[in-house]
Amino acid sequence: MIIDEEIVKDGMTDVILAKLIARHSLEQARFERLYNYYMGNHAICSRRRSSESVANNKIVCNHAKYIVDIAKSYLVGNPVSYTCSDGYDIEAVKNSFCVQDMPSIDAELEKLMSIYGRAYELVYADEESLPRSAALPTENTFIVYGAGVGEIPLYGIHYYKKRDIDGCVTGVCCIVCDDSTIYTYENDADSFLHMRLADKRPHYFGKLPMVEYRNNEERQGDFEQLIPLIDAYNILESDRVNDKEQFVDAFLFLTGIDLDSEQAKKLREERILMGYDGAEAQYLAKVMSESDVEVLKDSLKTDIHHFSMIPDLSDQTFGTNLSGVAIKYKLMGFEQHVRNKERYFTKSLKKRFELYTNFLSLKGAMEYVPIHRIDVVFTRNLPVNELEVSQMVRNLAGIATSETLLSQLSFVGDAKEEAQLAAKERMLDEKMRVNEE
Repeated sequence: MIIDEEIVKDGMTDVILAKLIARHSLEQARFERLYNYYMGNHAICSRRRSSESVANNKIVCNHAKYIVDIAKSYLVGNPVSYTCSDGYDIEAVKNSFCVQDMPSIDAELEKLMSIYGRAYELVYADEESLPRSAALPTENTFIVYGAGVGEIPLYGIHYYKKRDIDGCVTGVCCIVCDDSTIYTYENDADSFLHMRLADKRPHYFGKLPMVEYRNNEERQGDFEQLIPLIDAYNILESDRVNDKEQFVDAFLFLTGIDLDSEQAKKLREERILMGYDGAEAQYLAKVMSESDVEVLKDSLKTDIHHFSMIPDLSDQTFGTNLSGVAIKYKLMGFEQHVRNKERYFTKSLKKRFELYTNFLSLKGAMEYVPIHRIDVVFTRNLPVNELEVSQMVRNLAGIATSETLLSQLSFVGDAKEEAQLAAKERMLDEKMRVNEE
């Protein structure tokens, strides 16, 4: 959300806060729709038919969930790793990430930004004054940026309703943070108007401790533009089943035979019909062309995967013995899509890393490390030919550094640490050899 900085030049007030929340609440319908599609509650589920006797199957083919989950697994299925320039030590930050299982938080953030187009993380200090991260729900979280060049973040805002054990609303709460302080606003009524400032405390992170993760420049979800195609696919599949069901329950057209209601019921149960001279019996049913339906189904499915840039991994061509180059060509669109997501994700991860560095260096747990000295490394979650990679590493020995080569191995988590351990092991082997001689 972008506003003129002059509006908050004297600080945040309950009046301005209420207006910002009201403005953000206008997107609730969009958030709800995107969440419903990910969870499988599609438009087909609310379809009604005019007659109770007409079949009304509601088939949901959840391409939305498939698109989000495949993109998430490909980008962060393997944990994100961090490296730094020589002369700097980031072990304190990496240990903090390890303690709180940061890969799980990264996966949750990636899922949220794939669904809603953006996600939010709050960095805070726990009871033991240790930095921690939490993924906040996108539906009631936003960051206020200044209208100047560069979109300077002014405030991070997270609001929610408080409920009792029965689920009844007992009040509202709003957490507001800026570069130095966290403010807590509350109201005992079910309204974000006229909230009072209940708490105010410094946070010591040096910058706004709330990070926005953007899925793309437009902040759109991965499947948001494909909802009409997904709806069309659901309708086609549902009507296909409806046609099958109605074909089974087709009308029996009788010529030259007179039946009353009781005889018709008996005919339905016993399935025996007496014939007369000139009598005819046939079912009234529309002719179904399975081939035409299948062509349309495949066309819709292809369009969904094409425009989402998410490959159909059930495609039979993925099961053949394709070369590595051929597979890369098939995944090229997907890779470009994920690269774009990775660029925005990296930018936000560096903001998080900077917050942790500011906090831990202020505590004296580490030396300050400039953020431009940090590299964020993503490892694609794909099947790897370990033999091929090992041969490549061996061929490049002496050309590239050991740390760079070790980073290519999927089973090596920290290439820098592994290189140091390997160097120590070689030194020990050398000492043992010298002693033996």
